[in-house]
Amino acid sequence: HSHLHSTAAMDILRYQPFKGLYALSATVFELLRLPLWFLKYITPLGRQHAQWSFRQAFSVRLFFSVVHHIARLQIKTPLPLTPGKEKERFLVIAPPSDSYFIGPFAPTQDVKPVPTGASWYPAPLTASSDTASLTVVLHLHGGAYVLGDGRTQASGYFVSKLLKHAGATHVLAPQYRLSSLPAGPGSNPFPAAVQDCLAAYLYLMKELRISPKNIVLSGDSAGANAAISLLRYITEYGEKLDIPAPSAAWLWSPWVSPKSSIHREQLHSNRNYGSDYLSYNFTAWGGYAYAGSAGPEFLESEYISHGGKPFRTHTPLWVNTGGAEVLYFDDCEWANMMMKAGNDVTLDVEEKVPHDVLLVGASLGFDAEATACAKRAGLWLKEARK
Repeated sequence: HSHLHSTAAMDILRYQPFKGLYALSATVFELLRLPLWFLKYITPLGRQHAQWSFRQAFSVRLFFSVVHHIARLQIKTPLPLTPGKEKERFLVIAPPSDSYFIGPFAPTQDVKPVPTGASWYPAPLTASSDTASLTVVLHLHGGAYVLGDGRTQASGYFVSKLLKHAGATHVLAPQYRLSSLPAGPGSNPFPAAVQDCLAAYLYLMKELRISPKNIVLSGDSAGANAAISLLRYITEYGEKLDIPAPSAAWLWSPWVSPKSSIHREQLHSNRNYGSDYLSYNFTAWGGYAYAGSAGPEFLESEYISHGGKPFRTHTPLWVNTGGAEVLYFDDCEWANMMMKAGNDVTLDVEEKVPHDVLLVGASLGFDAEATACAKRAGLWLKEARK
């Protein structure tokens, strides 16, 4: 009942003048609280994590509020299929033949493969590029399936770490379809995002003829959830569809089980809830939107919530998580479960950071930690591909 009540409140916030009034009152409310946070975090005793600096403590708390209010207003990320600032680095990937989309990725009445925008870093590759000695990373961005894109403003910092420290020579970052509420035609629930991610992977292999040995799959948060779904799909249908697995996968703070993120009590009782910026409003928005008209029970699908559902993959996995993030416990449990199932898994924990450090490192004061994670991922990749 409380969910229905809060959904009704969120519905009204989609419209003016309610949206504007909420934004204004939220801004005033947060400004009034700033001096309190300032006093609270001035000494290490008051900080969310004993080893954080004042800047880190203050930034994470501020970002928690931003994420919380963005989720209340359900602010949409526009996804134009035009180059914009990315210029020649931007391309539109035409959907491959429908025959590649079967089983859980099969087209539904409302969700069919469509053209997908994507950004190249540092420069585009084409069918005539010599890719034999390159390491091409397909990076799937985070944002709970409701926010973000692969363009420079949102993903540039993250991608720069992969290029500079992790051994990537090129990165392709698709702007897969984002889900929205209310659910209905055009709200892009599952499998919209994963159809687009599969299309981008097939583009690299079939159009550009890049060997899977030279492709690394990468994803952060919801993007890592999509990466796991893609690996599961390749395990299940790859042989039949002639889709080989990538040489390695980096999973950064993977959102392993969206089904658990729609339960307020579960999130609030998490030991790391106080030291992370993921708010219940945000994860619930993502979960309900991704489930779509099928309803929250649909999040139980093994292609959405991976906890407790191991599978075998030929792809070595690097799972990076922050010791101070709410997903830490799920990430460790999933990595160990996949290891027990006979997979090549390396769990990498950056002890004192919140969620998705390669995304927020610059803005929240964790740049050194983000760099350290990327360097370890690069060393791991060298070993994994020997």
